[in-house]
Amino acid sequence: MHFRTNSKVRPLSNDHHCTNDPSESWRLKTGAESPEAVYIHLKAHNTIRSVPKYAIVTVPKFIRNLLHLALPSFLINLVSNNQHSEHTKVQSRKIASLDGLRGIACLFVFHAHYAYSFSNCLEEAGSDVLQTRIMYQPYISLLWSGISMVNIFFFVSGYVLVGKSLRQSRSNDVTGAFSTISSAVFRRALRLYIPSMAIIMITVLMVHFQLFAAGNTFYWQTHSGNRGPQEAPPPRLGSLLAQILDGLKDCYRMMDNTIPWGRFNIPYELDNNSRPAGIIYDRHLWTIPVEFRCSMLIFMVLITTARLRSHWRMLIHVAFAVNCLFSERFPETLFISGMLFAEIDIISEQWSVESSRTISSGQRCAYSLSTESKPARTIDWRLLTTNRRFRHVTGLTMFILGLFLLSIPPQDTYGYVAYRPALSMVPLYIEEKDDFIRVIGAVMTTWPVATSPIIAPLFCNPVAQYLGQISFALYLVHGAIIKSLWYWLQPSVNNFVSGVPVWEMPSGQFARMWIMGYMIVLPVVLWSADIFWRLIDQRSVSLARWIEERLTRG
Repeated sequence: MHFRTNSKVRPLSNDHHCTNDPSESWRLKTGAESPEAVYIHLKAHNTIRSVPKYAIVTVPKFIRNLLHLALPSFLINLVSNNQHSEHTKVQSRKIASLDGLRGIACLFVFHAHYAYSFSNCLEEAGSDVLQTRIMYQPYISLLWSGISMVNIFFFVSGYVLVGKSLRQSRSNDVTGAFSTISSAVFRRALRLYIPSMAIIMITVLMVHFQLFAAGNTFYWQTHSGNRGPQEAPPPRLGSLLAQILDGLKDCYRMMDNTIPWGRFNIPYELDNNSRPAGIIYDRHLWTIPVEFRCSMLIFMVLITTARLRSHWRMLIHVAFAVNCLFSERFPETLFISGMLFAEIDIISEQWSVESSRTISSGQRCAYSLSTESKPARTIDWRLLTTNRRFRHVTGLTMFILGLFLLSIPPQDTYGYVAYRPALSMVPLYIEEKDDFIRVIGAVMTTWPVATSPIIAPLFCNPVAQYLGQISFALYLVHGAIIKSLWYWLQPSVNNFVSGVPVWEMPSGQFARMWIMGYMIVLPVVLWSADIFWRLIDQRSVSLARWIEERLTRG
């Protein structure tokens, strides 16, 4: 490049010659970030008479966008010195800790489905194996207990969905509460079903372009009852149009099971006369219609009780939760329990704020559990301190005991001596006694994460927060990647480790194979989830909000 100094322009100072790269010198002077910007700045100040075209390299915009898309969001934040997203900054500590818990739980769901790519680890194992191997022991088994993590999802959803409307109800802003619930009802279906239908149609395209071909071969060659991979990849149909139509049929089937008062948690993939038969592209999506109908249920309950006094509203919510628990409506139990404990925490927050104000002024504080009732008692600050310590110990105890109950195995439960006392308390008519106990464990585990200053920080670290951000996307994409990429690679990894079927491998060889595959599949799953989160999940939220604004604008 040839540059001339105009006589009317002040010569460059010496500090611009400390580097051999002229563009770097002017970048330091101007703050420009690209060669194009350097050129524009110098040309505007008559510093450049002529610049050869080859001297400026222009990167097409679509390539820059593609590179930006390919980078995971945490790397983009790191490069831009923005390690905490705006989403994390604005949310409260309670929501942040629950978001982190949801992210960790979603990772454990991936562990469960990854484990099923080898065999049906639970149903294949005998009672002696379940009770002796370390992977099946309490607490450790949670690392791949998918159903326990789904229970946590349901409680967190119930807790988070109604927070704003409950605050408005307690502030006697019933009109505002109804408006909030109306908005939530309208956007909930779009929030859940747009990303879910998107992953179904992406899977449809993957099937048509034969990304599951090797996985299908591997599955049908190695699957035998409880041995071998447990989830079949979707088969390929004759034409792209036929595949797309079948995918749309699957979207309909997923949305069909949304009746709020349905007794049983029937997976949408079951065939019967009320649903069109077809390929199931992702069986993990059975939780989506359950999420939707339980969301509608708690919104309906809250509309019914929003105008009631707090103690009556909470009493009705308790009655609903108990009825659902003992009638084996376990997802509904968790959603209503989340709503109930959300209001308990709102009351506790109001109590803490008023107590702090009174103590800071040197007075004795008065407090009532209900904002509508009169002050019921006076509490000295020493009693407040003791009560706070008691809550810390109680929260930690609940969390540890809740994790233990969540760890109850789905089979041979009476074979575990430690669970017999809990099982003896379950009514005899309850068919799924392990589910009954697991629901109670989910409540006892999740609530302290939102309230305990000892437990909450465990889920507010950057890793947990990142997993929480992409948790829904991670839940949606991991199944397709396991059944395409990992089913394709597993025979090669198997041959590298031992060359014998996994059920014949010694424990050491199986562990090496498990870890090798995990190190390959997990980064791809996280990367794909990150892209899906930015491209589809976040935009579905914005789209739902935009549609609502357009339809409600006067």
